[in-house]
Amino acid sequence: MKSKDAFKTIREVSEELKLPQHVLRFWEKKFSHIKPMTRGGGRRYYRPNDIQLLKSIHQLLYMDKYTISGVQNIFRQKGKNYVLNIQSEHNLENNNSVSIKEPEFMSDLFEEVSPHNISKDNFSNQNNLIYREFIEGSIKELRELNTILENSYSS
Repeated sequence: MKSKDAFKTIREVSEELKLPQHVLRFWEKKFSHIKPMTRGGGRRYYRPNDIQLLKSIHQLLYMDKYTISGVQNIFRQKGKNYVLNIQSEHNLENNNSVSIKEPEFMSDLFEEVSPHNISKDNFSNQNNLIYREFIEGSIKELRELNTILENSYSS
């Protein structure tokens, strides 16, 4: 067995991620941050950092249900290091399933009405609470609809 710091071939990475090799080649074209070393004959060798990035992209596309353009936007807006850390955070959450992390889109929605941003000129605390409950209820309904749609496709 190779050390965790060893370079891996496209076949090894493909098996590790349970993805066909052509998907990894496609991702190389779509995500400029994936740059495996190439040797004679065009053989690809992925560095540990490349593999971590591929795992994070896999997480975003397959688990978090982002589109390719959605992941590209994350790269543009938040950078490569942010994407690299996604898989690490996911592993921590799975290993330490004690804390529940609020999804990022929810924190974005409530940024304007968080207790830290409330001023005298802003809405009252009561209105902020009503607004937050309304948004959370809407998100819950959307998740339920998403589950119904996913179940209808799998039938």
